[in-house]
This record gives sequence, structure tokens and C-alpha cells, in this order.
Amino acid sequence: MEMQWEEFEPGPALPSAEQIYVTINPKGHLYLNSRTIKALGEPDAVILMYDRRKQAIGIKRAPLDRHNAYRLRKKDGPRTGGRMIYTANFCRHHHIKPDKTLAFTAAEIDKNGVLILSMHQVSAARKK
Repeated sequence: MEMQWEEFEPGPALPSAEQIYVTINPKGHLYLNSRTIKALGEPDAVILMYDRRKQAIGIKRAPLDRHNAYRLRKKDGPRTGGRMIYTANFCRHHHIKPDKTLAFTAAEIDKNGVLILSMHQVSAARKK
């Protein structure tokens, strides 16, 4: 029998510490891993944006004293460089209500330094 092989183009997955990884839980807490924080320029605070048409969250660095800045909180103590953003009011305002913790599968940072999180590209978050 002749085989019709299809080569797997994506190749091996990168370890999670080497890729942008962001989750959102039912309480509206966003978790950004250390790679994501570094890619954003290691800010102390960010502002949140929302594109209603595309149902996407945008995150960009901001000065801590900006009136609408969200402070990045340490997660898991000194063990990791990951950070949390408590966004319950933002989620309520934009009707973002995940029923379980979701990972953004296509999170990316655009040329303007905005982290883009599409609500259409999510999957159940993996347990660590």
C-alpha cells in the first residue's frame, strides 16, 4: 500500500515559558506569564481596551499614575515572573463571562506594542 504522508509543518511546541501565554478566569482575572510581561516591556501597569466588533481585548503598557491604569500584581510569589490583572469591572462592562479558565490561543503583540486577545481564539486552560 502506498502511503500519502502529510508533513507536520508547525513542528514541536515551545515550552510555555518561551511563548506568550495569557488566561482569563471566571472572576475576570487575567494572568500573563513572564514571557508576555517581557514582550510588553516589563510594565508596572497597563491599560485595557476592547474592540466590540472583533470581540478582542487589547492590553498596552501605561504609567502607573494614569487614571485608568491597572497595576500588574505578582502571581505565585518570587517563583515566577507572571503577573495578574484584576479586571472584573472591565469584564462586566464588556459582558465577558467565561464559565471556566480560558487560555488565549492566538495571543500576540502587534507593531504598536498592544497585546491582542481574541475572545474567538480560546481553549480550556491547561493545569499547571
